[in-house]
Amino acid sequence: MATLVTGAFGCIGSWVVRRLLAAGEIPVVYDFGDDPWRLRMIVGAERLRDVPLIKGDIADLDHLRRVVPERRITRIIHLAAWQVPLCRQDPAGGARVNVVGTTNVFEAARAHKEQVTRIVYFSSAAVFGPPELYGPGPLSDDAPPKPATHYGVYKVANEETARIYWEEHRIPSIGFRPLSVYGPGRDFGVTADPTLAMKAAVLGRPFKIRFGGSTDLIYADDVATACLVAADSGLPGARVYNLHGESAAIARVIGLIEEACPAARGSLSHVGNPLPFPAALADHGYQRDLGPKPRTALAEGIQKTIEEFERLKRDGRLDARELS
Repeated sequence: MATLVTGAFGCIGSWVVRRLLAAGEIPVVYDFGDDPWRLRMIVGAERLRDVPLIKGDIADLDHLRRVVPERRITRIIHLAAWQVPLCRQDPAGGARVNVVGTTNVFEAARAHKEQVTRIVYFSSAAVFGPPELYGPGPLSDDAPPKPATHYGVYKVANEETARIYWEEHRIPSIGFRPLSVYGPGRDFGVTADPTLAMKAAVLGRPFKIRFGGSTDLIYADDVATACLVAADSGLPGARVYNLHGESAAIARVIGLIEEACPAARGSLSHVGNPLPFPAALADHGYQRDLGPKPRTALAEGIQKTIEEFERLKRDGRLDARELS
């Protein structure tokens, strides 16, 4: 069994690699980047030396088709994507990476159907629209998509792409829709701000979170766990699940950071505008079909993140480029 992890230089990809290594598997990493600094931070430089790193463009179908048989890939965890800010700046580029790239992953799997058993990929809660378009309470898996960004539109397209590849080619897949992922390695996009606030607290710097209201926060390691459970499953079809962590007001998040890092009291703040997404997701489908899986409580996840940042700081390995 060999797992190809695309976009593994990112936050979730780094945690997936860490989880795979802990399970005794050496994954194959596929990423366009030159500097796997998040992987070094989360996995460690020593373990990273064991991991094959392939530089590749997810939009290069021919390369993907070659990698799958050459590396004897049996399952793909597809995480390569542009996030909201880049998709907003360059919609055509975002579509190339997010939509064409995802289609290429399915095409590479189709070219080697006898070998690739499953695709796990990431959608997003950005497929949903502003909270006023929905009723009260957490949003369920079957809530209608009403994306308000190019990024959300691309994610809807990917979910439909997965469905067609199942219906026409019987390629099984599982997609996940988290909202605000947090933890070491999360550093890009507006929903990364709670993690950046934790890092700033450890570094003794002020920080203002660029949104308010409430959001659904899920610890990065819980997301990686979901990836591995999905990759190990034998479920048929093209399934898509919300991922729920804990819904909390940003003011409470700041309070929990200050409890974990008392020196940061008074240095963290937030603006009033909430995110244009529902504040809570329901993940009954995930818990029913792939669980039950315990969730890391928000206070515990923040404590773990602060402790990890403090350890990295002591070791001289806490990268703060995104705070400069």
